[in-house]
Amino acid sequence: MADWEEVKRLAADFQKVQLSSTTQKLSERNCIEIVSWLIDRNMVELIFTSDGKEYLTPSQLVNEIKGELYDQGGRINLVELAKNIGVDLAHINTHLNEVLKGQKDIQHVLGQLIDNSYISRITSEINEKLQQQGQISIGDLTIQYDLPAEFLQQIVDKNIGKTIFGKQDKNDSRVYYTESFIARTKSKIRGALAGLTRPTTVASILNQVDVNEKMFFSLFDQTCMYGTLTSRLPGAQYVPNVYARSQNEWVSSFYKQNGYLEFDALNRLGITDYKQYIKKQLVNEEIYYLNSCIISKSIVERVQADVDECIASKSYSDLQSNLPSVFNEKDIEIILTAALTNQQRQQVLVIDSYVISKAFVEKLADICDELVKENAKAAVESGKYQEYQISLQSSHLKSQKSEEAEEKLDKREERRKKAASGKSGGGAQGRETKTKSTKKFGRGGSKNVTEADDDGDLPGKKTILEIVSADEVREAILPLLEEEALSDVLEPLTAQLLPKLNEKGLETAQNIYVVTVADRTANRRQTHNELQNKLNALIGDVRLFEKGTKLLPQDVQPHLVKYLLKSLCTDIVNEILNYVAAEQNLNTKAETLNNEQKLKFVNELPSDFKTPLLQLVKSVSGQNIEEFMTAVEEALAPCSMILKKIDKKKDRAIVLNHKHQLLEQLNKCEDVALALHLATLAIFTTATQCMLHASGRHVSAILAFLKQYLTEEQATELTSYHDFVTLMLSGGSEVENAKEKLKEKLALIKRIANDFKRAGSEK
Repeated sequence: MADWEEVKRLAADFQKVQLSSTTQKLSERNCIEIVSWLIDRNMVELIFTSDGKEYLTPSQLVNEIKGELYDQGGRINLVELAKNIGVDLAHINTHLNEVLKGQKDIQHVLGQLIDNSYISRITSEINEKLQQQGQISIGDLTIQYDLPAEFLQQIVDKNIGKTIFGKQDKNDSRVYYTESFIARTKSKIRGALAGLTRPTTVASILNQVDVNEKMFFSLFDQTCMYGTLTSRLPGAQYVPNVYARSQNEWVSSFYKQNGYLEFDALNRLGITDYKQYIKKQLVNEEIYYLNSCIISKSIVERVQADVDECIASKSYSDLQSNLPSVFNEKDIEIILTAALTNQQRQQVLVIDSYVISKAFVEKLADICDELVKENAKAAVESGKYQEYQISLQSSHLKSQKSEEAEEKLDKREERRKKAASGKSGGGAQGRETKTKSTKKFGRGGSKNVTEADDDGDLPGKKTILEIVSADEVREAILPLLEEEALSDVLEPLTAQLLPKLNEKGLETAQNIYVVTVADRTANRRQTHNELQNKLNALIGDVRLFEKGTKLLPQDVQPHLVKYLLKSLCTDIVNEILNYVAAEQNLNTKAETLNNEQKLKFVNELPSDFKTPLLQLVKSVSGQNIEEFMTAVEEALAPCSMILKKIDKKKDRAIVLNHKHQLLEQLNKCEDVALALHLATLAIFTTATQCMLHASGRHVSAILAFLKQYLTEEQATELTSYHDFVTLMLSGGSEVENAKEKLKEKLALIKRIANDFKRAGSEK
């Protein structure tokens, strides 16, 4: 009762205060000034509202923010929040941390405040949507709730199995589905695949069952026992087992029955990648790939048996009639390549689909023997064989001149010609030159000279004397071919026999010519050939020595050229003059003549020899190797000699042989001065792969050039050795000392030359 009385007394006092009037009243202006004064002195912290008529304390602002968040259902935008409270957005952002501090149920997400009540609500909505649709994706939820995908992913992952009942897709972590949805999808896929009887694209299947592509491939292995996929790409095909089984059965049965499979037939069955299919289907079979099909080993063995029978019976075999008709000419060619052994290849001739034993071909050639002998004898008696030999030599000379002219214009063309050219010869009566088989012979005449070389690289066309014509060969072998039912291969066999028969005819004609006409010139021709080979070798050496000379400095080259002309080139001139003297029955030795006497000797020769030999003798006194080479070529023509074509392979062998000769001489040499000369030339040859013809006075210049290839120690030793040689040859008081030093260093100099290797070669 006492407490109640006290309450009544306080209520009466409160009413009394309310009814009493104030003695003093503050104006609005005074209140503003007082608040401003307190704010300026940091005695109170207040936040102005947007209209400036009200104040909020920070704690009040925090409470207002929480209240608005609650009113808005647990999610509110900061801009909207500032507008509702009536303060500037900056104040909201400033005090946002105070709101979030210690509040685990409130989150700041992309300018929005979200509390757990909102998250719980959308979790329920997501679960409801998942149960209705059977499948949801984070992308769809992002659009629906306008929230970041990562935020929604975290919410779903955290609540999956709790408030959200479903499973996460293993292939795509942003997709979730229910077990019932997966079961329905499997059933749809299983039903669609079970009804297919032929290959169908995955795209067509997806259109029918309305299933996502990724889900289809992920569920395929779990649902399908009815076929296979060609790949895991959108453009893949599904091949039903029933279709694949029928394919395999047809392929296996056809292959076993026939021993081959056509690629076109496999394509018609729908097998596009037939090579891979064949590897899988015929894994244990030994097969051969042809142009249009594959074949088994049994067919190859059948062909081998036919060829063996053909060889044994010395006859022929028509493979086209013995093999299935599906094989074309290219197929038969491949079969023969696989079937024929090396021994069989040497015993048969293949023409189209015919395999003809060489014994049978020889039989045809024997039929033409008498014809060849008669025509060869007639060619010699009529003089046509001799005319052929002369024209052959003339064509060689023209070809050589043409090639030399082109050599000056195009070095690369020269190299190609060197590689492609054949052997050439000459002599008092010329030499027979081997050529390629004739492509086509003229009709009618039996001994016409026709074009027979189809080598387009040669500037002049070679000719060959036709001892027997194609018509004569056809006429001779046709009866036997008709008897054997081989008329279809008359032309190929004629083309095969003709060059051999003509070659045999030329040999027969040559033998007849040698026996009847050429005995008296045999020794002379041999001497002529030997001299021609010798001159070719010497001229080749001059060319190689000139090449080496051009590597040295310009001021040294003239001296080396002059020395080359006076030595090796003079020997060539002497050989030619001695040959001409012997031809003219003159007893003259060019080695004993000086230059003036040689000119006098040449002026007394017939005009055919006079002009070219005068130029040759004069060229030795000049300063130009090219001028000498031109003169010597012109001088050889009246002597019935020709220069052989340049052969790079032989050049390399000559250079290598020259180096070995120098080293051999050096190793045997005991002359200290000559040893330096030989060592220098050997090192030059090894370093440059070029030969050099030089006298001892040029050693110092050669050593100066070689310093770029030598090591410092090698250069020092060679220079020191050269200095002692110079000292020894000077004849001064230090001669004996120099000789002793040179003897000591002789072995070292030989070792340097023998051990020297060109830069970049194997050590």
